[in-house]
Amino acid sequence: MNVAQMKEVFLVLYDKITNLAAPGYTDSEITTFLNKAQLQFVKNRYNYKGNQYGEGVEETEKRRKDLSELTRDVTISGGDDNLSNQEGVSPNGEFFDLPTGFLYTLREDILAKSTDVCINNTRIRVKPVTHDEYNINAKNPFKKPSKDVAWRLDFSRDFTQGVNNDHLRHEIITSVDYTIDKYYVRYLKIPREMSITNAIDCELDPSVHDEIIDIAVRIATGITDPQLYQLKVNEQKAAE
Repeated sequence: MNVAQMKEVFLVLYDKITNLAAPGYTDSEITTFLNKAQLQFVKNRYNYKGNQYGEGVEETEKRRKDLSELTRDVTISGGDDNLSNQEGVSPNGEFFDLPTGFLYTLREDILAKSTDVCINNTRIRVKPVTHDEYNINAKNPFKKPSKDVAWRLDFSRDFTQGVNNDHLRHEIITSVDYTIDKYYVRYLKIPREMSITNAIDCELDPSVHDEIIDIAVRIATGITDPQLYQLKVNEQKAAE
């Protein structure tokens, strides 16, 4: 359904829940509820702990379809072609600026560049690690990055000379045996914001629009009647 239709369904459900006793909302406010609901929906689908079935984003066909419209691929060059600010990088590490609108990683690996013909031009798995894991295992020969696996640390946005370039960054750490030629990432992007005023529709699969509206109604209800909101949240947890 388009955003105008989503608004109409929202109003019907909201009036039904509140028995027409709650104050109305403007198009701008309803747009805000829909966009907050959309982002909440995406985060719950990505995080397997965010739904009662414990299913991650790609564990079932439904989960894959829910977020299929947000899936993107990007290839980022390493070495001299990567123009990221490298100050403060870890030993054998390299920063990579992620695309604008990047939200969550789905899959990632790198293409190795090495004088060793057995390693050169091979795809190497990337393993996400925390900074605590890095500090504990960086000097452990059995757990540090190797010819088979590189490490990825999440980093803040790039602030170069006081200017926010608005790019999230990954730091990829390799063994000494190779450097990074290409960094391949499949990811979820931040969903496009809807607008009732400008007729900008939801880009997610139509099969999830009703779920987004239900979340938006709960958000709106929570503002006018927090007790009723909690009841609806509990109902949603039992139903989803």
